Amino acid sequence: MRQKIILRPLVKIKSHILEIMKQEVEHTFNRPVEIQPLALSLKYAYEPKRKQYLAPQLLATLRNVRMEPVDRHLGIVDVDLYAPGLNFIFGEADIKSGVAIISLYRLRQECYGLPQDEGLFRDRVIKEVVHELGHTYHLSHCGDIKCVMHFSNSLADTDMKSDSFCSRCHQKLKEIRTDATATRNGSSVARPESLS
Repeated sequence: MRQKIILRPLVKIKSHILEIMKQEVEHTFNRPVEIQPLALSLKYAYEPKRKQYLAPQLLATLRNVRMEPVDRHLGIVDVDLYAPGLNFIFGEADIKSGVAIISLYRLRQECYGLPQDEGLFRDRVIKEVVHELGHTYHLSHCGDIKCVMHFSNSLADTDMKSDSFCSRCHQKLKEIRTDATATRNGSSVARPESLS
């Protein structure tokens, strides 16, 4: 069976944003994409002192609802996320399980008291979606500041990079997908984990 990518909004996300994500993910990863909302309360991950949500707890929930081992799952929220030791994060991935999460919250200009910019917001969303899903395919952070896999410490970093993989990351992704397909078909090829 062909590997698919599941987009899982954990809260209400506008349908046109989800459709943009779906189209970009299908195009970038050449995999079928399904949108499967998972309505749940996020209160269990909320930290009142920080007024933020703990991303690892949300990732744990996503790991528990995975359907098939070969699927990649991307949770989507519109709340402020953080991880231990960091002030905030745009997203996080669990490479081993193929699960990731992104937040739309800090990708909006309005979050910083600036006028709404739908085009800029869309570009940022695409970059973060591709970046976190890239991690689920065992891609690490890239030193090329234009590569989508470059680490974003701020929105300036996100805005500077493209929504595409550099040639090195693109080749690595191609090798990982080829090896994963061969492994599923019974060939004795190196497992994707060995390519990291």
